[in-house]
Amino acid sequence: MALPEPYFQDESCTIYHGDCRDILPLLEPGSIDVLLTDPPYASGARRDAERQVRGSMLRETEDEDWFSHDAMTTWGFNWFLRSLLMPMRSALARGAHMYVFTDWRMQPTIYGMLEAHGFRVNHSLVWDKEHFGMGAYWRNQHEHIVFASNGMPSGMLNRGMGSVLRCKTVSAEARIHPTEKPSALLNRLLGAVPGAVVLDPFMGSGPTLRAAKDLGRKAIGIEIEERYCEIAARRLSQMVLPIAV
Repeated sequence: MALPEPYFQDESCTIYHGDCRDILPLLEPGSIDVLLTDPPYASGARRDAERQVRGSMLRETEDEDWFSHDAMTTWGFNWFLRSLLMPMRSALARGAHMYVFTDWRMQPTIYGMLEAHGFRVNHSLVWDKEHFGMGAYWRNQHEHIVFASNGMPSGMLNRGMGSVLRCKTVSAEARIHPTEKPSALLNRLLGAVPGAVVLDPFMGSGPTLRAAKDLGRKAIGIEIEERYCEIAARRLSQMVLPIAV
């Protein structure tokens, strides 16, 4: 079975509109060198400030900011991960790096599911957002980034990186997607690791692909919501931006 027609494609980036569970099995085996993605956390909230210390893992979803799969239970999230990880492993080259954003609730779940599917879990990085959100107790200021690999990971390009990455989050006014990650953070991650081809199966509005393009890499993005595919295509059509050093 062949890959679907790309939603967008240029000399460096390709976007597929659809469910990544349908598209991942169609990617050429061993063709991906780096996976950098931000899957639904199943946290039951749109933004960090809305994640409560206690409460249900489900919430009402009839609002315009809600996005697919963000209201899953932990059991449902486990099932969802299982449906992704086997075809994902086939697509990854030997030694490929994987960076998976998650919150404190789901970090152990992602760690365990990766190991159960034969990936090597190497570390859990911390994204320090430099400011904290709302809350009644310890107020959340960070997210985890699980660092795994397909076998022993290829050597770093920059071995001077610490496991805590400090970078301000995208402001509410500038945010296009509810969980958009800052381009400066993604540039730092990708710039430190080897790999010519980057995959983001939960592309959102395309910041991972934009970072890859700015760094001279090729990238593939998959997104289930067409409105974000359109935004990502516009973002990628812009001139390549200079990378600050």
